[in-house]
Amino acid sequence: MSDAVAADLTEVRAAAELLAFGLQRRARPVEGSDYRALLDRYRTELRFRDVVDTMAEGLGLEALGTPRSGIVLAPEPGGPFATRLTDLRTMDQAERLVFGLVLIGIAAYAYPQDVDFDDPETKLVDLVKVDEFLRAAVDTLQAQEGGEGTPEERARIAAEIYDDMPQLITTQTGRRGRGCTLKAIEDALGWLVDQGAAREATSLGPDVYHLTDRFRLLVADSAGGAALDALRELRAAS
Repeated sequence: MSDAVAADLTEVRAAAELLAFGLQRRARPVEGSDYRALLDRYRTELRFRDVVDTMAEGLGLEALGTPRSGIVLAPEPGGPFATRLTDLRTMDQAERLVFGLVLIGIAAYAYPQDVDFDDPETKLVDLVKVDEFLRAAVDTLQAQEGGEGTPEERARIAAEIYDDMPQLITTQTGRRGRGCTLKAIEDALGWLVDQGAAREATSLGPDVYHLTDRFRLLVADSAGGAALDALRELRAAS
């Protein structure tokens, strides 16, 4: 094997290792770690960045950025790493619609203006305030125009379901029970924590969460849906 081929394979292996770190939701590029060294190479070496980006593309991924929390990878729709609602706990159609609505509600609440996508400061979201925001947005979402099967129609239906749900149902143990909006938001935020897109801000209260750079970059990459745009406008005006 020639030295050139060996060098190329060494770069390919290093690129694969960096992508593997990026796919580990809880991996952090702390000082002195292999992850940090690879991340620094990606930031400073154009050739290595090209190798990483090319490999990511072949895997159905896109590198959106390299904030302090690490490399942020976005899966392409239909790719092997794409997240599907069917991968979550068993949900009926109504629960899936509400779950999607809550996710875009959290995004709009935290990032109402485009300039927010460039702000690396951690955004805080409060579960109860997100619920209040979504309840205030029901009329806006129900005014969305779109035919059968469109995202606008799904947003309208989701808003109707959300509006009909009680804010709180408690179990015999005093916990939030399924079927209420606060539990739906709690589940969505818990899922974001599992994805490395949020973390609990326990020092600020049991229902407060930090949204990470991963979430910010993923929202910025996917922004543009009519329902999300409408919610962002409503939030910006509040």
